[in-house]
Amino acid sequence: MIEKSVLSEEEYDPMTKDLKQSNTPLTGFTESELDFICLHLHDDVNQLILKSTHFKDIDVKKMAGQILARQKATKKLPEWSANEQIIFPPALSVEQSSSEATARYKASIVSGSSLIDITGGMGVDCYYMSRNFQGATYFEQQEEVARTAAYNYQVLQSDNIRVRNENSLLALENNKITSDWVYADPARRDDNKDKVVRLSDCTPDVVSHLELLQNTAPDILLKTSPLLDIDLAVKELRNIKAVHITGYDQECKELLFHINRDHADEKFELKVRILNAFGGVEQALDFNRTSEQTSVIGYTYPLTYLYEPHAAVLKAGAFKILGPLFGVTKLAPSSHLYTSEKHVSNFPGRTFEIVGFCKPDGVEIQKLTGGNKANLTLRNFPAKIHDLRKKWRLKEGGDFYLFATTLYDNKKVVVVTRKVKTALLNE
Repeated sequence: MIEKSVLSEEEYDPMTKDLKQSNTPLTGFTESELDFICLHLHDDVNQLILKSTHFKDIDVKKMAGQILARQKATKKLPEWSANEQIIFPPALSVEQSSSEATARYKASIVSGSSLIDITGGMGVDCYYMSRNFQGATYFEQQEEVARTAAYNYQVLQSDNIRVRNENSLLALENNKITSDWVYADPARRDDNKDKVVRLSDCTPDVVSHLELLQNTAPDILLKTSPLLDIDLAVKELRNIKAVHITGYDQECKELLFHINRDHADEKFELKVRILNAFGGVEQALDFNRTSEQTSVIGYTYPLTYLYEPHAAVLKAGAFKILGPLFGVTKLAPSSHLYTSEKHVSNFPGRTFEIVGFCKPDGVEIQKLTGGNKANLTLRNFPAKIHDLRKKWRLKEGGDFYLFATTLYDNKKVVVVTRKVKTALLNE
């Protein structure tokens, strides 16, 4: 019987590669390279490469790649980018990796004795999630990627993460490994680098290997693109306990499917989480498909406050349920803008104070704004922003936020708003 713990050497074919024990570990930067990166961290990398002959004993192209990746990671991965010893993959890999905020959130929903990350990559998710486990095992088939992750984990003093340079599914199948959690972030492009839509078309194919993964761990956390159809994915999978829809800034960032092998109910919970830069939850919404379908919401003209749901809320399919949960009404069934007389402090999205609304006419709009500068958003309105700006002679920016939309009686209007004052937001 194999003990459920961090993977032991005996559980593996001796020919597999444990990169933490490799005889040829990846080395870090020299002092000269570190100085070069620090000195040119904010430079244009293309200009640096053009001047490469000016720098002796420095591989400028290699350093330019590190600088560009760090520039991309400054906001996305502040902890990693602040560590000068970290080796970054190409900038595209940084763009495709999880952010520190979303990785920290994942860490908040998993814990136990052991974790297996079957899709490795840059290793950001595994790094943060491993903090809640006695041991974690990271699998990655690309040797250079795995070697870089092993080095970075040493730099970050993540001694409880073991890096394996091998096919994770074969290792799980051949060695009958068990764990508390399995984490997977399948690649969402095919061999031609084209984006795929169905979960079963991702690599690895979690759908066809679900039984293997459920034999490995009672709980699976599956990360997918926010573009994936939630209900279609649920039909492809089974034992879905919850779907976490994460948002950061104004974007829906990730879908996280929590699969629990003991969850026999077809119902699952939808958990919308709007995060701050540290992965903390600033706004939350929990509901299920039945509560959304049975909810009743009223429709009215714009009142005192206007609410624009976060993109993660819309992705989750929370439309009618916002009415009874937050005491708001809707402008129209398909407009997805909400309103209320009294201020709702915890609405999951942006909140505005309504100045007034008018017909879609530049002169009428400027009567309410007192000028020709405003931010413009379209919601269920038959036009393009560029064309409307030109027609209404509107400059971008300023303190006013315009929402061109359609009301429940099919009337086309522009709702003129300002952001709610800080004092109200802090109520």
